[in-house]
Amino acid sequence: MRWSKPNLRSSLQGLLGRDAPASTAWVRNQGLEEVRQAMIASLAGLTGGEVARMHMRLRYAGDIEALWYLRSDLRTTLLPLRGERVANATLSRLTLLFQGLLPRALGGAPKRPAT
Repeated sequence: MRWSKPNLRSSLQGLLGRDAPASTAWVRNQGLEEVRQAMIASLAGLTGGEVARMHMRLRYAGDIEALWYLRSDLRTTLLPLRGERVANATLSRLTLLFQGLLPRALGGAPKRPAT
């Protein structure tokens, strides 16, 4: 009888909070991918180390919450390259894409009109 011994791969995946690999593990929610692509598109035409790091962080963000928190980092990356007005406009445009995708704790619930 063999006991289930953890190996290096399963230990690392456990530390990273990932499930065991599956054939459909990489499939994402369509809304998540639309937000991700819009965020990556905002870096189009820019070069440099910070841009490359931001691109990688956006590409490998695991869920919509991670992308939500990366918005401010994206703004910080865009500020010196595109200016404050463009960076703020980009952030505002991206924020609208998150509607209906976030958990209620992050403001994902639709707001009721004041009566």
